[in-house]
Amino acid sequence: MLSTASSFESSHRAHILTSDIDYYNKYICTGSADGVIQIVDSDKQDFRSAIQLQEHVGPVFQVMFSHAKFGFLASCGLDCKLIVRKTNDDGEWKIVYQYEGHKSSTTSIDWAPYKSGAIIACSSVDGTISIHTLNSNELSVSKIPNAHLNGVNCISWSNQLLNNNLLLVSGGNDNKIKIWEGQVGMWNVIYESDNQLSTIKDVSWNPTPGLYKHIFASCASNGRVFVWGSDDCCDWVQTEIGPENKQKQKVSFSRFGTVLSVAMNNYAVQLWKQIDKQTWICIDRSIADRKMLNRQNKNQTHPTHPTHPTHPT
Repeated sequence: MLSTASSFESSHRAHILTSDIDYYNKYICTGSADGVIQIVDSDKQDFRSAIQLQEHVGPVFQVMFSHAKFGFLASCGLDCKLIVRKTNDDGEWKIVYQYEGHKSSTTSIDWAPYKSGAIIACSSVDGTISIHTLNSNELSVSKIPNAHLNGVNCISWSNQLLNNNLLLVSGGNDNKIKIWEGQVGMWNVIYESDNQLSTIKDVSWNPTPGLYKHIFASCASNGRVFVWGSDDCCDWVQTEIGPENKQKQKVSFSRFGTVLSVAMNNYAVQLWKQIDKQTWICIDRSIADRKMLNRQNKNQTHPTHPTHPTHPT
């Protein structure tokens, strides 16, 4: 069973909207609706020494560490900015790259597989996706124009290549999911879903191949969560998991792709595990079922006497 390893009080003055942990589990980073990014060094016992960064104006929608090979920390937010930082010799997080080319809020960021270099994608409400290359010998940016009508909400890179090209999945306010194939500067849509009947809120690509060569998950504003599987990125099989009547906010695969987490509006998180190509079980639910079964067995062995109901005074 999961347990809390440690906890601490943040200094944020508004809701925490995003969080991330670096590759070595040393730095814990949070972003808030107050526009502040807080970085905590887990090696230090005194969490009051947390670093605060205030480069964003307005809510910070996402923070994300790159692979340890590069050591970057990126963020995006309501102010339309993408900001990338790196620590110096004094342990200070300094801005090394800033992009202000989007015309509306930047909604999501994701680092490409580290073997492809320091490449980060950034989505925006303006309907475009920008791709940034931050290698030491190359600094460039390109855009996917008109990626989604009325705005792009989420993006996720695949760790798998297709014809030696990168793969990126995106979801938007047009109720569609698209998969892009290409290299920096040249991107083509190789798959576009039918209308999903509701805004796509999040997508997450499984970092490792499983029963399908390519797997990603999506959630929509109508509460529906799908896991998509394909061996060629052209023909996709959809498997719906979880009750539709509960609102979902985020989907995310574990580092090794064995567990899918689904975050809901009531601050609860469900964990799902794949059994076969068409079957996923909720780990939490299976544990709850076993507890219920144990209680039933105990009641059969030691029957309890009925109690009279109490009435409120």
